[in-house]
Amino acid sequence: METLLIVNKLEDFKLFFELFRNSKKEGIEDIHTLRIKSRELLSLSDSNDLFYKQLKKVIKVSNKIRDIDVFIEFYCASLPKKYKKKLDLQTIINSENIQREKQVKKLHFYLNSLVLPNKIKMKTQESMEHVKKLKKPKLNRQELHKYRIFIKTRLYNKKNSSSENLKRVERLKKMKDILGTINDNMNGIKKLSAYDIKLTLLKKIKKSTKKQNMKLFRKFKILDKKEKAL
Repeated sequence: METLLIVNKLEDFKLFFELFRNSKKEGIEDIHTLRIKSRELLSLSDSNDLFYKQLKKVIKVSNKIRDIDVFIEFYCASLPKKYKKKLDLQTIINSENIQREKQVKKLHFYLNSLVLPNKIKMKTQESMEHVKKLKKPKLNRQELHKYRIFIKTRLYNKKNSSSENLKRVERLKKMKDILGTINDNMNGIKKLSAYDIKLTLLKKIKKSTKKQNMKLFRKFKILDKKEKAL
């Protein structure tokens, strides 16, 4: 059953990958799907398998594209209207899209060098179910990033485990999404700070974003407490 699971995941990945590469896909949803399928296959693969490292590279190379997409489509769009009116958003978006084009070229350059395997070594059931626990993170970028990776690993492992608990999977997904939004907000502020924005306006936007992150972090802590009680 374990072998069949990774065989099916690999075949699904290869079909999408070939379409993505051959058609030179670059849309937001296409990039998002490539990353999801890469992470899902990565969660099943043995870390000693050669393709494991290549999958990690696919994710790493696409990170900047994903950050730009989230910044434009979600962070900028979610800013209060009173702040958006004072920002030259079109200039900012145009600049980000120029950078996006460069990153998409880098991604496809790497993808064109990949030779997809016919099979991948699957990690053991024991290693899937065992994930090293981390201490509850503080509201800072580095700790939240580590914990988000921890939650993602646990989520994908639980989804593919023979003892799958749907309620627990849903809770882990909510935790992952909350931490993801907090991280996206932090990235958003970092990106905005690189542009020529009035200091008083930037401070107000930072304060607003920080307030939103505090609300999200409180929700996360409630879910995390339930998860740790298991």
